[in-house]
Amino acid sequence: MKRKYIIGIIIILVFAFFAGWSFRSAMTPYVSFAEAKELSGQVQVMGYFVGEKISYDSTSGYLTFELKDEEGSQARIVYDGVPPDNFDHAESIVVVGRFQGEDFTATRLLVKCPSKYEEEQK
Repeated sequence: MKRKYIIGIIIILVFAFFAGWSFRSAMTPYVSFAEAKELSGQVQVMGYFVGEKISYDSTSGYLTFELKDEEGSQARIVYDGVPPDNFDHAESIVVVGRFQGEDFTATRLLVKCPSKYEEEQK
């Protein structure tokens, strides 16, 4: 009977360790572009479009644009994928990825659009 308890406790501890490790690796911190350049792991940066320099090459599948973070740092974003549906109407963008050279290579784009439920300003 004692052996079953020990095996059960070991199994529970292994699952708890795995769950904690998975949760920690899934956490991606919000940083500025300056901080992202210094970090080697994947990060999230929230920013706003700079200018009209949004380019999508349908042949290669790369989307490139300039983004400015809340601290005023600016970076060129390179995303391998199709732009999200509401990309053109975005208020702000969260890019998830890391710097590769001078470009921020995004693996995900999270788009924040103006809410259609907000009260109109008069």
